Amino acid sequence: MRLFSTYRSFYKENLQLAFPVILSQIGQITVQMADTAMVGNYGGDDPTPLAAVSFATNLFYIIFITSLGLTFGLTPLVGERFAQKRDRHVRELLQNGFLLYSLIGVMATLVLIASRGVFPIMASLMMGDGGDGSISGVVDMALPYYDTLIWSMFPVMIWGTIKQFLEGVGNTRVAMVTIIVANTVNILLNWVFIFGKCGFEPMGALGAGYATLISRILQCLMMVIYFFRAKRFRIYTEGLLKRSMIKFRRIAEILKVGIPISFHMFMEASAFVVAGIMVLAFGAASVSAYQIGVNMMNLTFMIVIAIGSSTTILCSHIYGNRDFSRLRRTVYAAYQMGLLWNISVATLFVAFRYQIPTLFTTNVQTIEITADMLIFISLFQVSDCLQAISISIMRGLQDVKVLMPIVFVSYVVINIPVAYLLAFVCGFKTNGLIMGFIVGLSCCAVMTIRRVRKNIKRLEMSVEN
Repeated sequence: MRLFSTYRSFYKENLQLAFPVILSQIGQITVQMADTAMVGNYGGDDPTPLAAVSFATNLFYIIFITSLGLTFGLTPLVGERFAQKRDRHVRELLQNGFLLYSLIGVMATLVLIASRGVFPIMASLMMGDGGDGSISGVVDMALPYYDTLIWSMFPVMIWGTIKQFLEGVGNTRVAMVTIIVANTVNILLNWVFIFGKCGFEPMGALGAGYATLISRILQCLMMVIYFFRAKRFRIYTEGLLKRSMIKFRRIAEILKVGIPISFHMFMEASAFVVAGIMVLAFGAASVSAYQIGVNMMNLTFMIVIAIGSSTTILCSHIYGNRDFSRLRRTVYAAYQMGLLWNISVATLFVAFRYQIPTLFTTNVQTIEITADMLIFISLFQVSDCLQAISISIMRGLQDVKVLMPIVFVSYVVINIPVAYLLAFVCGFKTNGLIMGFIVGLSCCAVMTIRRVRKNIKRLEMSVEN
């Protein structure tokens, strides 16, 4: 009770910012689970459609999240300058960010198009490693789905630019509205396109791709229309992309923070994508089980991301105002809320491990594999929470350069090799891949927590001196 009274105001401050993000993340989780459940039910006992969505999503996601990760560098920079009431600097960050991220959106789209050639290569490599012969069918079905996702990259980058800017000035509600509306449309269109309703032919996995593309374009349009029509933001949008507003020092400033954040997201995504590729060796049922497992991981992680996003905003404002006396309790409150959520959900994963997969498929083998995976997924919830919140704090304090060696060691040097060893050498198969994440995330959590503690101590001492 004393703990609650000590941190009550800090819980409240965090949740006021986090609540719209939580609703947004719930919307994203809902549509991801709806995609998986609808495609899985469309396939019935055949796991191929669900495996195709998983395979295509894995390869798309690594480029998607790396590009979008660059926009995350805008939030702490805008937050610091906004707290200092330096409106011109904030405007320059927005306008140069728009230019930079638009170009990155175009480049990412071209890379995604070029990456189509990887699909048959991946299939030929993995089919000789114990595949069940169904992997070629997975790839044939995955390519059309992947092609629809490609064209959502640019609108997502525009949406992400405005979203991260608004979070920097403490506004998390606009993104919430756009996400909830777009995701509602996505789920409705899933039903229409996947199963062939309202006069459409059943499209299966391809229908899920069309629904995602349309909803992401809608999401972008809603954000752009609102942002450029809102009077309170005109101080920042006037003269957008005028030649005189292009300042390479602002672009360099954004990249200095954005590149390490993007690198972290790339390394983390790569670990999951590599695991998603390795699981192909165990057959379509394992691929489907892994996709269900990833959905359940996202169920917990997205809420932690919401708490982390609000923590980044609060820390950036504290950093801008140099009010470091509040930093320690702000940080501890975030850790406590994140851990409470993750531990609660981990308990539910174990308790309902046989019921959860039945929401997505009727394939008995997939259900059995998923049930075992959920036990191991529950085991890394504490580490996953601690590393995610710690990295959010580091973003807010603009201490991101050190993230690059930390995540490289955690995911490349430790996670992936351990996952391969346990899955293929020790014979744990899909569970071995998840065990690799337990080890990698724990290492990342230990190193980032140590860095956060060092930052807090340094900044508190700077106030005393």
